[in-house]
Amino acid sequence: MARRWRAYSAFVRTEFEDPAPSGLWRLRGLLRGHQSQALIMLEEQAFLRKEYTPLSLYTRRLAAYNNRIDQFLFNKLNQKAWLDHVMPSVAPPMTHYVAGQHLVDLAKPEERLEFGTILSLVNQKGELFLKPAAGGHAKGALRLVHAPEGLQVNGHKVHAREWLDGFLRQKPDAYTISEIIRQGTWSETFFPPTLNTLRVLTGTHFSNHRTVILAATMKMGRPETYPTDNWKIGRGGISALVDPLNGVLGPGLSYNSEKRGRQVSERHPDSGVQIRNAVIPNWDVVKSRMLRLASQLPYPGLIGWDVALTNDDIVIVEANTTPGLAIHECHASLRRTPEQRAFWAEMGIRDKPRST
Repeated sequence: MARRWRAYSAFVRTEFEDPAPSGLWRLRGLLRGHQSQALIMLEEQAFLRKEYTPLSLYTRRLAAYNNRIDQFLFNKLNQKAWLDHVMPSVAPPMTHYVAGQHLVDLAKPEERLEFGTILSLVNQKGELFLKPAAGGHAKGALRLVHAPEGLQVNGHKVHAREWLDGFLRQKPDAYTISEIIRQGTWSETFFPPTLNTLRVLTGTHFSNHRTVILAATMKMGRPETYPTDNWKIGRGGISALVDPLNGVLGPGLSYNSEKRGRQVSERHPDSGVQIRNAVIPNWDVVKSRMLRLASQLPYPGLIGWDVALTNDDIVIVEANTTPGLAIHECHASLRRTPEQRAFWAEMGIRDKPRST
């Protein structure tokens, strides 16, 4: 009972972090234990049939079943170290991290550099990406660009010294510093200013360590999401479901604030690029890479991988150990197939029998 109450309390805090679509949807969310913003993104029949996993239930199950893999991979520094050993070709191009008011070079960890060294790094590389080692939802993400007119941070010109001082006043904890991932032509076309990534949800079975791809959804940025492609339950970028058999995209989906409902798009609203029926290049290779990575995890569990698609291969941007399900469930149920249902059943998440 205590765990149930803690999970519901956490859900309520999440629910009130952002405005609800309406008072009625907030009430529906509170009664169903699921975010109102996620409920309104469901198709009408999916909402009526309750084809989603209530966030309050999901939170409890993650705490019980995903705790070991969460401790192992929650921090992006841990993810980088693990990937460098098990599949270095897909590891993110992380080069430094922030320790207090210094930088630690991953290639020379015995040396501590003054934080101001980051200015020479961005001058040398042209661009750098900073984000907290812990946490998610693109909070705190910074894209630094060395432009002819000076330093730009997330597209805004800043005075370099003032930005440095302001950043350090925030006492940033373990910010990671990476070179920019150069995505392939296919994903870049949708919205060139952002890295448009594939969210792959894998499950590693608790019973036998067998792996399964539970869902895959393509994310695409918009001007308001720069420098990331964060979907924000439809309030940010665009998402499109991927057919796991052939890598074909469905239509784009976002939230229309004026209509207060889901917006289905055949094309990207900013670039005009066709979304529906676009095909992910080398989809079989992408799937095999993800299944292999999931099989090499030291513990079973659930991971939401953010995957950059390059012209030659993939790069793991990060591994989310508490992955949101709404980005997938707004397109289709995550318990459509026997393979999906078998994994969720091991986490104690089952469909309720329908009355006849």
